[in-house]
Amino acid sequence: MDKKISSVFKSYVVDGLLLIALGIAMLVWPQEALKTLCYVTGAVFAVMGIIKIIAFLAKKSKNSSGMFIGLLQIAIGCVLIFASDFFISFFHYITAFILLYGAIMMFINAYNLRKVFGMMFMVSLIFAIVTLIFAIIIITNPPFFIILGGIALIIEGLAMVVVLRTI
Repeated sequence: MDKKISSVFKSYVVDGLLLIALGIAMLVWPQEALKTLCYVTGAVFAVMGIIKIIAFLAKKSKNSSGMFIGLLQIAIGCVLIFASDFFISFFHYITAFILLYGAIMMFINAYNLRKVFGMMFMVSLIFAIVTLIFAIIIITNPPFFIILGGIALIIEGLAMVVVLRTI
């Protein structure tokens, strides 16, 4: 397999392992996992914004989009850090969106695997269907989103690790 393709698949495996870890954390420590996710994501956004502004100032560019994007990233980071309860109130929609995206990608992978890897096609298709069902349940029944979201993230992570490791 081409080195570039191999590195892409390895990054998907790492992504899958991270989804599994996040899913387990959501099941074991639901509120703490969500707060920590807000803090970490907020810090990453803020740092990215600071870097963007420094790069803008270093270039002395007349294009102000770098400054605007940097300030926007810092603002998003601050909201995630200092108003995490606000973010947590609609986290189930974000989780459902991530799962819907993952399900779509799994359906595409299943379609691409249908002739080359026969059994992996079925495994990928089953994972895609289960992930899609969880996303729909999370959207329609928000109180269950932490439990179902955690389980769904584990399933999606397993799908990424299992299916992509065989390619």
